Amino acid sequence: AHEEVLQILREQKAWEIGGAMHCFSGDWSFAKKCLDLGFYLSIAGPVTFAKAQILQNVARQCPLDRLLLETDAPFLAPVPKRGKRNEPAFLIHTAEKIASLRNLPLEEVAMQTTLNARKLFKLPKVDGETTSERNE
Repeated sequence: AHEEVLQILREQKAWEIGGAMHCFSGDWSFAKKCLDLGFYLSIAGPVTFAKAQILQNVARQCPLDRLLLETDAPFLAPVPKRGKRNEPAFLIHTAEKIASLRNLPLEEVAMQTTLNARKLFKLPKVDGETTSERNE
């Protein structure tokens, strides 16, 4: 199905508006093609699963400025909440896993993925945020 998705995105010139590959579950080859089209990769709870080596590889290799985090709530709760109803509060577990995979501080992953979301969705600056913190 991945090639079909790419074909549709190309036919529709989706790079003109951009977007995110929701709950990304592909391999690095597919990820590179999505990134080449200007899309962000949005990673959810499955990256924390023990058998998710392919997705973990994508999370390691994706440029941090093109990565988003999501819950996909109420589905796909991350470890250690796997099997429970997912909720936004569990996003920390996904962020921690990605930070661990990349050998980065959690704060760096959290800040950059938040900036990425603000950029993609054109969200305004929040109180106390300086221009230098924006990904512009």
